[in-house]
Amino acid sequence: MLRIRLRRGGKRNQPSYRVVVADRLAPRDGKFIENLGHYNPLTDPITLEVKKERVDHWIALGAQPTETVHRLLFKHGIIETEPPKRPSRPTRAEREAAEAAQAELDAEPETPADSPAEEPGDELADAE
Repeated sequence: MLRIRLRRGGKRNQPSYRVVVADRLAPRDGKFIENLGHYNPLTDPITLEVKKERVDHWIALGAQPTETVHRLLFKHGIIETEPPKRPSRPTRAEREAAEAAQAELDAEPETPADSPAEEPGDELADAE
């Protein structure tokens, strides 16, 4: 399976990336099939230059962008599909609120209206 992903370059603490098409199992900075452009997160605003027609070509052939590349391409209007949402853990306040609500539900005694009432026909069946 092919992936469109970032290939790191630059010195220590000064990253720059190339957007490349590579096999899913290839190392991050290893062998790649085609260089599609570059990305520099240190500039203000960030620099992203890619060949849109080549990105569209590789996506049509079945290459899947990584989550980070998908976000970058979507943010810059190169692809239209929205990136998948990351699952997030609930915050401490949300967890405490959920625990309090659960404790409140557990503390409520069962009322007679909640329990199913016996039907009159059942008593006759038991008597026989």
